[in-house]
Amino acid sequence: MQKTTNEKWKSLVESPVVCSVLSILLSLLIASVFILAVGKSPVLAFSSLLKGSLGSVKAVANTLNKSVPLIITGLAAGFAFKSGLLNIGIEGQLHIGALFSILTAMNLPAGTPAVIAILMCIIAGMLGGMIWGALIGLLKVKCGINEVIIAILLNYIAIEFVSYMINYPLQSAARLPETDQIPAQFRFPSLVERTQLSASLFLALAAVIVVYIIINKTTLGYKLRAVGDNASAAKAGGIAVTGLSVLAMAMSGAIGGLAGTTELLGTYGKLFDGFSGNCGFTGLAVAVLANNNPFVIILTGLLFGIMDSGARMMSIRAGLSANMVVVIQGLVIFFVATPGIFNFIKKKRRSK
Repeated sequence: MQKTTNEKWKSLVESPVVCSVLSILLSLLIASVFILAVGKSPVLAFSSLLKGSLGSVKAVANTLNKSVPLIITGLAAGFAFKSGLLNIGIEGQLHIGALFSILTAMNLPAGTPAVIAILMCIIAGMLGGMIWGALIGLLKVKCGINEVIIAILLNYIAIEFVSYMINYPLQSAARLPETDQIPAQFRFPSLVERTQLSASLFLALAAVIVVYIIINKTTLGYKLRAVGDNASAAKAGGIAVTGLSVLAMAMSGAIGGLAGTTELLGTYGKLFDGFSGNCGFTGLAVAVLANNNPFVIILTGLLFGIMDSGARMMSIRAGLSANMVVVIQGLVIFFVATPGIFNFIKKKRRSK
C-alpha cells in the first residue's frame, strides 16, 4: 500500500536526521535570543565561532583534535545505546583508561620500540575502561541496581582517584598538580606542526569502522541489537541477556578508555585535573544526535568539536563572556540529547 502525502510528511519529520537538524536550528535560534538579550550580535558571534574553528589550517587541525575524543566517547555511548543500556559512566572509564595508559608508559623501559610502547598503552587504556565498564554491568545484573546510578557513582570514584594519583603518587618532579610528560617516542606522531593534532585521528576513524562491523556484521552485534530492541523477546529467543549486558558495558567501557589514551598519547602527553574537558559526558549527546550510527558520529563529533574549538574566538570577537559561550554549548547539548534520551527511556519501558 502506498503512503499518503500526510504519512510521508510525518515520516520525514519524525526521521532521526530531520529531528537532529531541527534540534540544532532550535538551539541556535534560542542562543541568538540570549545573545541579543545581552546586546550583542548573533551574526558576529557565530561567524567568529566558525572563524575560530575553521578559519585557518591551524584552526582546522585544532578542531579535528578536539573532535577525536568526542568521536570515540560518542562511539562508546552509541555502542551501549544499541545494546539497550545507558552508559553515563564514560567519563569515569576515560579517566581510568588514561591512568592505566600513563602507568604503562611510565613503567616501560626507555629503549622500548615506539610502536610496541604505543600499542601496549592503547591495550592498557582499553583494559582499564573495560574493567570500569564491566563493574557497571556486573552490579546491574547481580544486584539489580540501575546502571545510571552505578555509573554516576563510579564516575565520581574514578575522577577523584585519578586526581589523587595525579596530585600525589604520580606528581611531577616540579611538584606541580600534574604528572611528568611521558617519553616523546611513546606519543602519537604529530600531523600538523605547532598544533595538538596527532595520529590519534586515524585511531578514532579506525574505531568507527571496527564498531560498525561489530554492530552490523557479526553475530555478537546481532544479539546485542536484539537485546537493545526488546530484551524480553531476545531472552525468549534463547539469548543470554544478562551476560550480554555485562559484555556490552565492558566493550563500551573499553572504547571510553581508548578516549583517555588518545588524550594522553595524542593531545597532552601528561595528565592533570580536568584533562578530559568532560568529553565523556558530551559523548552522550554526540551519539544521540547521530542516532547511534558510527559513521554519522564522525560528523556530530566534528560539530561539537567546532563549537569547542571556536568558543574562545567567539568570546573575544563578539564580546561575550566565557559563561555565555558555555550556556550556548549547553543549550545545544540539551536540545539535541533530551528528545533522544526520553525516546530511549520509553523504548526500555515498552520492552519490559
